[in-house]
Amino acid sequence: MLYFIISFFLFYALLHLYVYRRLRLSRRYIPIFIFFYISPLFWSYFDNHVSDPFSYYFIFLSLLWMGFMVYAGFFTLATDLYSGISSILDKFLSIKLPRPKLEMKRFLVLILSLIFSVYSYIETLSLRVERYEIGTNKPLFNKERIKVLHISDVHFGRIMREDRLKLIQEVWLKEKPDIVFSTGDLVDGNPKKIEYIAQALRELATPLGKYAVLGNHEFYRGVKNSVEFTEKAGFTVIRGRWLDLGSIAVAGVDDEACRYFKACVEPIEEEKVLKDIPQDKFVILLKHRPKVKKEVIGKFDLMLSGHLHGGLYFPIGELILKRLYIAHQGLRKVDGSFVHVSKGVGTGGPPMRFFTPPDVAIIEIKKEE
Repeated sequence: MLYFIISFFLFYALLHLYVYRRLRLSRRYIPIFIFFYISPLFWSYFDNHVSDPFSYYFIFLSLLWMGFMVYAGFFTLATDLYSGISSILDKFLSIKLPRPKLEMKRFLVLILSLIFSVYSYIETLSLRVERYEIGTNKPLFNKERIKVLHISDVHFGRIMREDRLKLIQEVWLKEKPDIVFSTGDLVDGNPKKIEYIAQALRELATPLGKYAVLGNHEFYRGVKNSVEFTEKAGFTVIRGRWLDLGSIAVAGVDDEACRYFKACVEPIEEEKVLKDIPQDKFVILLKHRPKVKKEVIGKFDLMLSGHLHGGLYFPIGELILKRLYIAHQGLRKVDGSFVHVSKGVGTGGPPMRFFTPPDVAIIEIKKEE
């Protein structure tokens, strides 16, 4: 965890330095850069000790700046690469390409970064409802089909508040699911500030119940308070065990981040939890990260995960994440087992997405002969 924090602030410092130096900005911008660079150090203090709305807007603006700087760094690098390629073509092939002057370079980086930041923020508010249907020959409470609502990575807390709650409520009330699963990172901040959200979620009932596992951010924010919030929201938290719901067995394990805080409820290995479940039941495995051992595939019927947010910025998911995980978004069938990975409702960092809109999933499990 300490290694990650050090790496983050080192990268963030280099990002600010690179943009400042390459755009040759005036010294009067140095205090602004320093203020926003160190602002993440105070997120936890503001969240826990400073009341809203001051705390909310301090963290919100800090995160917006972070997202803006990512784009500024990208477009500064793009203009530098263009200048480098232009120089090579001019030197070796006598091909002269127009080169923007410094003032134009600054203007392009600023405008493009603003446009992409605004678009990326708007995209976070455009929740999609992904629909899937899977078949099974196992009994389903003598029903023909069961409607599942899968939500993940809402990150209720510092800046994810009423707007995300409203998105979930609208889908929930419209779809009327039989059962609801949350696969981690439901809460990501001071639970005392968002108790009203837990109460609102508690009022959303389902015939077969609501079940959740913990993600990495629940451990970052304090596992005890995170579990209390999740239970106040009406969810049964599953940690290193499985529940017999009759025709369905629901298994869940802690996210591997629990090891950093010595807060795991053993076992966290899904194979140990699944080994005692009768295979005549429809087995649903809840695990925050879509990582599973090959020998476990086939021992569950449906695995629900999140964590990856679809990569947040296209094409990260397609180029990188799909090669690292069993699935990086959507529904996939692997050797008889289905795996669904949500892109999440919220964001754990800057409230920005690029061609990876937030989603929840409606999965209808249909009885087949």
